[in-house]
Amino acid sequence: MKKPESRDVFKYVVVPLLFLTVALLGGLRFAEGPNEARFLAPQLVSLILAAFVTVLFVRGGLIELPEYVGERLGLIDNASGAARLAAIYFATTQIFNSVTPESGLLNFCFNLFYFLIFWNNLFVVFNPARLTKSLAAVLGTSFLLKYLVLADLFAPSESWAKYVLQKLTQTASLGTLSVEAYEPSTGYVAFATLALYLLGLYLIAPRVDKSEELLYDIFIERYRLTPRERRRLLAALAETASVNDGADDVIEAEVVEGTGQGPGGGR
Repeated sequence: MKKPESRDVFKYVVVPLLFLTVALLGGLRFAEGPNEARFLAPQLVSLILAAFVTVLFVRGGLIELPEYVGERLGLIDNASGAARLAAIYFATTQIFNSVTPESGLLNFCFNLFYFLIFWNNLFVVFNPARLTKSLAAVLGTSFLLKYLVLADLFAPSESWAKYVLQKLTQTASLGTLSVEAYEPSTGYVAFATLALYLLGLYLIAPRVDKSEELLYDIFIERYRLTPRERRRLLAALAETASVNDGADDVIEAEVVEGTGQGPGGGR
């Protein structure tokens, strides 16, 4: 029997277990007082956001679908890939459940912020590393706001100044601006959940070498290239593709420069 490689162990065992752990811990809360453990099911908006992010993962190259499901894979490999995709999706759903306020105006504001960020990112060129960093920044900011800033602002206190500030805030927002109080252990669990999720994303992300990083930089900063540089780049790409595909193949490349002329000008 062939001994499994470390890469396969991480791919088929460790990473799915990481994401399943995130899916389990993402809804865990500890109520104040009796320190009662609760499990909150994700909201519908969290499911939609997770679908958005999964599309971003595919578009940004973090998830390469042919490596998970496809005609060239066998039945077992397809089933395994589908299970791994499901684990990533449910972990993403629960991570939003973890770092987003449960109800009220803050819940709406957080989710609106997510939608605007991810909708904009659908039209941006990402490489896997930058996509992971961007998502880590968004989730990390949400975590800090929920479990440090808002939790401290709305936590019960014997200070009259803080009590007055809480009442003024609730009155000004007509009672819609509030956060349910939890035990501090909830924040520790949420931090561990976020760390495991980001670790899982790092493990599934394909490695990008310096040449690929340069290619992404060219795509992102392509508008800084002069028309002459664009023509030279297209000529080099056409020559490379012609060599790889055969000498008989002909590749036509056209560069349209913004010179203010008609469709036939600026070539």
